[in-house]
Amino acid sequence: MAFRMFFPLKVLFRTQRARNPACAVRYVSVSSGGPSSHEIRRQFIDYFTVKHNHRLIRSSSLLPFNDGTIAFVNAGMNQFKNVFLGTVERPCERAANSQKCVRVGGKHNDLSVVGTDSYHHTFFEMLGNWSFGDYFKQEACRMAWDLLTNVYHIEPERVYVTYFGGDAKLNLPADEECRDIWLSLGIPPERVLPFGARDNFWEMGNSGPCGPCTEIHLDLSNEFRNTDGRKRLVNAGVPDLTEIWNVVFIQYNRSLDDGAIRNLPQRHVDTGMGLERLVAHLQGKQSNYDTDLFEPIFRRIQEVTKREPYRGSFSSNDSHYELDTAYRIMADHSRMITACLADGMFPSQNHKLRRIIRKSLTLANRTFGRPQLLLDTVPSVVEILGDVYPEMSRNLATVLKIIEHEQHSYSKLASKRSSETIALLERFPLLDETEVLEHAGLAGAIKELSGQTSPMKPLTGPIIHKMYDTYGLDEELLVKLGEMMQFTLDFRDYECFVRRLKDGYKHELATKLQTRLSAYETLRDSIGDNKALQPTRTERRYNYAFNSEKGMYEVAPCTARLNLLLDDEPRSQWHIVTDQSNFYCESGGQQSDAGRLTIGGKSFEVAAVTEHDGFVVHTIERQPDVSVSVGERVVLQVDPNRRTQLTLHHTATHLLNAVVRRIVALPMCQRSSAVTERCLRLELAVSGDKIGLEQIDAIETEIRALIARNVPISVSVCNARELDFATITTVPGETYPDRGLRIVSIGDVSRELCCGTHASNTGELQDFAITNVTQSKSGCFTFHAVAGQAARKVHFLGKQIQNDVEQLRQDAAESERQDDTTAIETRMQRLKNVLLTGTDNNIHLPYCVRQRCLSVINSLYQQLKDRTRESLRELVDIEMRNLMEQQPSSRFIVHFLECSIILDEVQLSKATRYYTDRPILVLSITDNEVKARATVPKTMVSERCHAERWLGVVAQTFKAQIAPPKGQSAAEVCNMKARKVKLMDFEATLESALHAARRYAEEHFH
Repeated sequence: MAFRMFFPLKVLFRTQRARNPACAVRYVSVSSGGPSSHEIRRQFIDYFTVKHNHRLIRSSSLLPFNDGTIAFVNAGMNQFKNVFLGTVERPCERAANSQKCVRVGGKHNDLSVVGTDSYHHTFFEMLGNWSFGDYFKQEACRMAWDLLTNVYHIEPERVYVTYFGGDAKLNLPADEECRDIWLSLGIPPERVLPFGARDNFWEMGNSGPCGPCTEIHLDLSNEFRNTDGRKRLVNAGVPDLTEIWNVVFIQYNRSLDDGAIRNLPQRHVDTGMGLERLVAHLQGKQSNYDTDLFEPIFRRIQEVTKREPYRGSFSSNDSHYELDTAYRIMADHSRMITACLADGMFPSQNHKLRRIIRKSLTLANRTFGRPQLLLDTVPSVVEILGDVYPEMSRNLATVLKIIEHEQHSYSKLASKRSSETIALLERFPLLDETEVLEHAGLAGAIKELSGQTSPMKPLTGPIIHKMYDTYGLDEELLVKLGEMMQFTLDFRDYECFVRRLKDGYKHELATKLQTRLSAYETLRDSIGDNKALQPTRTERRYNYAFNSEKGMYEVAPCTARLNLLLDDEPRSQWHIVTDQSNFYCESGGQQSDAGRLTIGGKSFEVAAVTEHDGFVVHTIERQPDVSVSVGERVVLQVDPNRRTQLTLHHTATHLLNAVVRRIVALPMCQRSSAVTERCLRLELAVSGDKIGLEQIDAIETEIRALIARNVPISVSVCNARELDFATITTVPGETYPDRGLRIVSIGDVSRELCCGTHASNTGELQDFAITNVTQSKSGCFTFHAVAGQAARKVHFLGKQIQNDVEQLRQDAAESERQDDTTAIETRMQRLKNVLLTGTDNNIHLPYCVRQRCLSVINSLYQQLKDRTRESLRELVDIEMRNLMEQQPSSRFIVHFLECSIILDEVQLSKATRYYTDRPILVLSITDNEVKARATVPKTMVSERCHAERWLGVVAQTFKAQIAPPKGQSAAEVCNMKARKVKLMDFEATLESALHAARRYAEEHFH
């Protein structure tokens, strides 16, 4: 069954069968022991490279390099896709390799059944051989048969082959040539079976290269010699009749315009064989998991967890089934996680990878009781595969650091589980904890789905869209909910709904921006109508040199031919396409150039420069008295000032990217960058702790030192197949071209793929300054910086403000008078405003200088505050001493502390301590809160006359509560709890309270 849409090797069995314990595969042992997986892989490679002159092409990274349509490399042909499309030259005539593949999500998503059967995996290796316009069907079939029977010694009686049986809708006849080849190789006619396009016609997409394929199936049952009874089970999803190899003959091309299929000028062969399935058979094992590709991982799990060893149970009736399934999932995911992280994939950039990591962490903790189990299994994976894929050994330390960080982050997330999360997991035990924690809108989605769905009525487009848009669910989770809640999904209706939304949005946008849309639609149509029009040549954009006297980069003027002119009358603009251009168009994070354009002696300022499908469009203001026509001579002049700032900032971005990685020494990847005339911005996702101030200071210092060393910068151009990705920094998920890749090297400091403009040595940058560093919750750090004269100005201002802050510190230490303190506070506030809001007023400072100066000022502010508070506290003592002098012989004291109005806080116990020989009641107000305290000497306490009753008459006035201090008698001391009051009413209420307190004292204290 040949897969379409980039998948030459199909997933072999139906999910529903995999979930049926009765369908569990029990392989028939054909040998004892058998060759190792290393030997089987080597035999395949040697057969094609040594015996049949194929070039060994190393496995590409699992991170797609030049294909934004997939999240993972999922087939051996991915790296040859553009060869088949005819957009790049073939790397050789014939090739072979073992390709790392991951299939999670998308068209072929086996994640939900991994571990429940013997053959589904998230990560697997695909053995493949290719012919790029060299050999074809005869040689491909002959070599496949020879390898299987004479090298791997597979019994011919176990083999069935399928071929394309023709398709009337495609107007294609049966591939009788392929059938005859198999018959000529000695395979009996009853074992050569025709199938239709669904099973035996491979297509790369809705258009493009395609062709028939032939599949090799292996009968693993004891009845393999019963051809009549078994051949009807080929392609029927039977677990013990397995496809192991798919050979695709790419000989047609499907037209995008009319869907017609026509012959290709060159014919190719593309094959794929699953290593894990082949190894299981050749080692005589019952399942893929019983082979040496998995057994060492199982042994490591058992060793560190002390659980019962793996037994290989696939029956849900077996008491060991759940533990064995956990063993299989843990081993499978460990392989996938190791391979992806070793290839530079980053969890924050790939949510599917992060979800599998978190799923593994949950399994490790809940089933095996060892949260760090993933850290134990990854080294075992490297022991098995590290020799074949050296990047796994080379990057092991990085892989472990990322996993440690993800474990820490996930533990923090899981610790915040709400009661709603717990309830969801209890209600839907099939949900992974990761799915619940990562989808905040899941509870709301389930509540809505519970009221809107029924088994008889599928979920329609608007509801599916709401699940995605409002609740943040993805397709995989929605399908899973459908299985649990027993509803179906009408994805066809969803696609129609989305199209209607897009059409409505386009109509609304067209209404608002009709002139702009018209301009660009006309431009696109104009380019499309000119079939002979060649894309703009852009090599002149790199024709520039540094003028040391002027301190800027001068771009050589470019004389070009006007090839296409669009008169954008509503916007009063002309859009001009030339045969060549020296203007840089926005790309790689770098802004476009600015400059001037001269036609017929008339000069125009270029308002914008953009690129559309390889055509550079220069936009200028339309002038009614000027005539412009196609074919005229155009002189393009780039603004050197803007180009200089862009060039300096882009080079500084590379330096920053490299030095941060060196000094911080944590796994990280670039998320984005922006290079503008004024500054640069670099966003990095980091696995680990915060980047400290000392590290940021060291980064800036190191970059400034590199600038002082005048390190040479070089640019080399190569094709993708010539790259050594282990030595080059790339952006994960970025789509790069196959040809014309520019490698920018800064000495031994940095090597990056980049299409931007760069200095010829670091000395041309003059200086560098980090102006800000921010961190988001997702562990991403964003650096803002400047280079050149702007950086020098930043450091100059930084020294000035450092001097001001130091002088302030000295003056604060010497100040004693209140007038001095007030002046210092004024200066301090002014400096703090500059430090906090200077950027808004175009006052840029070095980040480290700003943070340290703020720290000094905050410390000074606290010192002054403490000193002031201490001085103000003395006011209570002064007021109480004055009171004693005024009332030396009073029987009791009732007093409002007037100084409390200007204090932050008041300890009333400090006031009552002045009178221990007589009753005293004091009140205070701070921050609109009134408090009171009453004390009565023990000798004056009686049943009717004590502190609690006395304070009660005051508390009643303010409607406040009273209570004694902890461990003390309420009759002797009692406090009124702070009560918020309105200032406008306070004076009158205070008078009433004081009057009531004095009256009580007059009546009871004699």
